[in-house]
Amino acid sequence: MSYSATLKRELFNNEIKNKKEIMAELFGIFISKEAITENGIYFSTENISLAKRVYSNLKSVTDLEIQLRYLVSNRLGTHKVYEVLLIATDNKKKEYNKLLKDFFSYKNFSVEKTETELSGIIRGFFMSCGYIKSPEKGYALDFFIDTEDSATFLYYLFKNMGKKVFHSDKKNKNLVYVRNSEDILDVIFMIGGLNSFFEFEEVTVNKEIRNKINRNMNWEIANETKKISTSEKQLKMIQSIDEKLGLSKLSDVLREAAELRIKNEELSLQELADLVGVSKSGIRNRFRRLEEIYNNLENGVKDKNQGIEELSR
Repeated sequence: MSYSATLKRELFNNEIKNKKEIMAELFGIFISKEAITENGIYFSTENISLAKRVYSNLKSVTDLEIQLRYLVSNRLGTHKVYEVLLIATDNKKKEYNKLLKDFFSYKNFSVEKTETELSGIIRGFFMSCGYIKSPEKGYALDFFIDTEDSATFLYYLFKNMGKKVFHSDKKNKNLVYVRNSEDILDVIFMIGGLNSFFEFEEVTVNKEIRNKINRNMNWEIANETKKISTSEKQLKMIQSIDEKLGLSKLSDVLREAAELRIKNEELSLQELADLVGVSKSGIRNRFRRLEEIYNNLENGVKDKNQGIEELSR
């Protein structure tokens, strides 16, 4: 079972008693699927648990007649579709309009919403059209919404909550999405997915630890590679000086540096500096002078002895 399916199952099992939270959740479900019309509510889903929840929650907030039915659809393969219907008959128009007014009061940004109401709205959107990728694979919270108006509403709802949210179109749907792991965790906790929250958090922490370990290992490998590369270059340089001139012709400090490198191929510059009791810049300067001698020899300096004498002081 996917992470999203597990989270939704957890949410379906969470019973809500607060009427305002129930209304907020129903509002999120219905506007995400453009289910509300002037003549009634027509909501359809392939998820029987969602259909049952919508039906029972509607029954708890209105006395209007509600139907729950299913049909077999042959579109893109044979599957069951569950429908929740609330048809506003002429003699019930007043009650229905009152219900619509209560629903759409949640869309008014000028009216401050309680945390309970915010939780209900976002949970409704998620149950109806939300998807969360398994944290093992990446961080992604997506809402595939039927209308641009409803997508814009959810986008600004998240914006007002301080979340890093984005809005675009994908496959004829309006996509509202979040990619920040901390924001996704906040949303999971807010909508009531406590078990899923701890699972997501544990995976996230473990990934961060693994990434830190990998970064440290890569840093160590890079440093070790750099150290080996530097040592090999210095050894090649010292060998050439020895063959063409002889290490005995070097000054005491340069000969000491050359012999240290020959005897300690694996040591870094700092470690060589510690052996002779000088600074890292001091030992680096000695190898720089050896490199200049090497370059002069390679380039065929005419008065080699004079060049060596000047460089080895």
